[in-house]
Amino acid sequence: MSVNTQLIGQYISNGKLQNFQFVEQGSFITCFTAVNSDNEKVVLIVSDNIQELQTRFDLARKLGDIEGVQKLYGLQKLEIQDSALEQLEAEYPGIFSKDSHVLTGRYYATQYNDHVRQLSLPQKLDFFRELLVLVKQVHDKGVYHMDLKPSNIMVEDGKPVLIDFGQSVTEAEVDSVLNTSAYAPKHDVYSCNVIPEKFDIYCLGNMLHEIYTGQPLQNPLTPGSKQFTQTQQQLGFTAFNMIAMMTKREQIMRSPLQIILSDLNDEFENSKLGQESNFVETNCGSYENLPVNSSPLRQTVYFLFDTDEEDSVQFCYQNWARKSTKDVIFCDDGEVLFSCVNSCEISLDENF
Repeated sequence: MSVNTQLIGQYISNGKLQNFQFVEQGSFITCFTAVNSDNEKVVLIVSDNIQELQTRFDLARKLGDIEGVQKLYGLQKLEIQDSALEQLEAEYPGIFSKDSHVLTGRYYATQYNDHVRQLSLPQKLDFFRELLVLVKQVHDKGVYHMDLKPSNIMVEDGKPVLIDFGQSVTEAEVDSVLNTSAYAPKHDVYSCNVIPEKFDIYCLGNMLHEIYTGQPLQNPLTPGSKQFTQTQQQLGFTAFNMIAMMTKREQIMRSPLQIILSDLNDEFENSKLGQESNFVETNCGSYENLPVNSSPLRQTVYFLFDTDEEDSVQFCYQNWARKSTKDVIFCDDGEVLFSCVNSCEISLDENF
């Protein structure tokens, strides 16, 4: 798209901003950068959809005490003379109109991909761990990004910064998802019952897969598939199971962020030592060889199930799991992680 930034800058800033540069045009917004009177580079988000910009601004204020969320400074209507507006509408249809507003925000120079490609694997995992903590802070505020991908993550002073909350939802707004990103779970997009936390977790799992392999995950890791076996062999059990549990097709089965963070901490420490985390594989009918968990630390255990629906699952336990007559229910610190119906039964007690 060819953009006459000098013309645009002349009309939308009244001479208060300089050095306009076009960044990108989305479905509802167009982004520019410019330099303000304090010689600070800023982002300008232009749209004639005032509700779109107002929602972004309101979310920025709601999340304002979280350091890793893009700061938005103000929202105002563009005061453009009729003659200038006609020229702008003619040259840039869909960008400018009599209803156009501009949202001004902080500019971040470093993109996620540019930063991550320079890091070693332990450094990448450490940075990704900081990203998970940031996303959890946002979730704790009742906000879900719903479009987590490298282009929506910037870096400042080596720390991740989330930008573009244009597709985000709050806990009261989970009605529909219109995300077509390569990092989004396509099966969730067409679901009537999207779980926003699990949607974000899938996107993060996809990005973690890219850290290890150099490319996003094309499909969920289905047990028994060629992709499942190849990825398991390529990554090793610890990394593989983190990704597999973050990107499961069934939303409810995806690991919660606190469990992922625990596993990632272990993986980070082992990556610094150049070794893989300990991993136990066993059949559900036999658990005699499982490690005794005599400390309060979680241990990751991988069970193989004889069931048509799930060939494998991974779960964390602390000292005990409990069994019901129909479902095998795995618990961690009293929290039910998930349950599944199959012919196997497990009985682990505190003295195991």
